[in-house]
Amino acid sequence: MSHLSFNEFFTSSFMSESSQSPSMGEDFALCDNGNIVFHWADYHETCDSLKNAIEIDSDLKDEYRKKEQGLIRLNLIPVWIRTEKKVHQSTMFDLYEKYVLNDLQFSLGLDPFGPIEISFISSTGPFRTMSIAECFNKSTYKDFVMVYLLKGKLPRRDFRIRLKAKVLIEYGQDFSQAGLISIEQLTMNGLLLSLDADFYFKNLSKETDINILIDTSVLDIAQSKGLEELKSHLSQYAFNLMYSSRREDAILCDLKDFHIQSSFDFFKNKKVYLFIPYTKLSSKAGRHIEIIQTFLTYARELVRSHYKFEKTAKSA
Repeated sequence: MSHLSFNEFFTSSFMSESSQSPSMGEDFALCDNGNIVFHWADYHETCDSLKNAIEIDSDLKDEYRKKEQGLIRLNLIPVWIRTEKKVHQSTMFDLYEKYVLNDLQFSLGLDPFGPIEISFISSTGPFRTMSIAECFNKSTYKDFVMVYLLKGKLPRRDFRIRLKAKVLIEYGQDFSQAGLISIEQLTMNGLLLSLDADFYFKNLSKETDINILIDTSVLDIAQSKGLEELKSHLSQYAFNLMYSSRREDAILCDLKDFHIQSSFDFFKNKKVYLFIPYTKLSSKAGRHIEIIQTFLTYARELVRSHYKFEKTAKSA
């Protein structure tokens, strides 16, 4: 096997056309403009492949160790957080780790997105009011996720694809109001959606039910195509992949069936992520669920086939 860097480990077609600063070949594009992608961290097989490659390739191993060492050096950056009761002393490493492991609120009682007083100077300040999430760097965060995935400190995922697509939702009395919600991921078990946090808290948080309008016909006719034909086909619908305005496509959802969590997108935006299992969707969604799951199975085989072919070619 030839020596590789992380930039070379995944093939050039894994590079995300929409990524601002790809640190490694992270995304396998299923659409020419990169709005529908598979990310290496979203499947246990690609995590295992990267881990195995690091073990046998000295250049990859050296680069991986440099990433580890960079994270460890965050222990040298002290942070003081002032709450009503006391001043907590921590380090940037601890804050990243607790954020990645979703442990900030549990261990310190802190909302990572809410305003709080922080100092990088001393326990007596000066303090600046900001959110903990604003202290984070996107590249460092990605390195944390990679290292913790490969070390088994984060759970490995089943196959899923990431999207930049929006669909209509209806809410309010008699579902008389409408808005857009983003589809972030399609998984074999459910849909991951996202909304601007302000919109969610102002318009949806007190609702009991919403309608989601979904059209899966684009995915249904895509499954007989090869990779290049698929990318060309999906590019025509990159921003409205599953969009519908037809009332007959409305799927009733009970908001209490969603798993809801706030997060931070590194563009200083606070989002609310909503995951709903397919089992909680109304029976009307049955055909849509079948099409999504069949498409994911087809996309997974495309990724497997392409990835193995390219890896074989690089190792030859």
